[in-house]
Amino acid sequence: MRLNIGDEVTLFNQKSGQWLAKINNIKKNVVSAEVIKKISSPITSSKISLLFSPIKYLNSESIIRQSTEMGINNIFPTTFQRTVINKININKFEHYAIGASQQCGRTSIPNIKALEKIENRVKLLSDRNILMFDENLKGIKINEIKFDNPSKDLIVIIGPEGGFVEEERNLISKNSKSFSNVRLGHNILKSDTAVIAALSLTFHYFS
Repeated sequence: MRLNIGDEVTLFNQKSGQWLAKINNIKKNVVSAEVIKKISSPITSSKISLLFSPIKYLNSESIIRQSTEMGINNIFPTTFQRTVINKININKFEHYAIGASQQCGRTSIPNIKALEKIENRVKLLSDRNILMFDENLKGIKINEIKFDNPSKDLIVIIGPEGGFVEEERNLISKNSKSFSNVRLGHNILKSDTAVIAALSLTFHYFS
């Protein structure tokens, strides 16, 4: 970052909040700083998480960065039958999330979980409110949704390029504590576009 001894930086974590500090030592792989004063208290994380199918090239990076900026709590990369990516680099994903948190002034970093098949997410679905944004366009409008227990954590599900297969739709709806299939409009969106559109609506109505 081209900073020198004596320069001021801000330090943050989810437990202690954000602090102003001054760099007092720089070594090859270690920088130490002295805390000067507290800037802000920690901000409670949202109850909204994202379950999505990783996609090619820089699109997954865009999903991690933009969902972090919006305030997502947990990110669950998940494979479906039509997922084209079967391996991810969690270190890179965490790097993207840290950079996005720094950029937007967020004082927490989302938890990024290991890649799993949707069949292994059944327990995760069983105790949360689920919003599944399906390209079949048969869902309801998001402003029509009423959760039995609105205080429960909420998961937004976005499927792979090519969409869900019927078995996956049934598995998700059958095993979810509270399930709603939501439509995003009349157009079929690219996966990364769908994630941002879905999260924008979800944070507007349920954050």
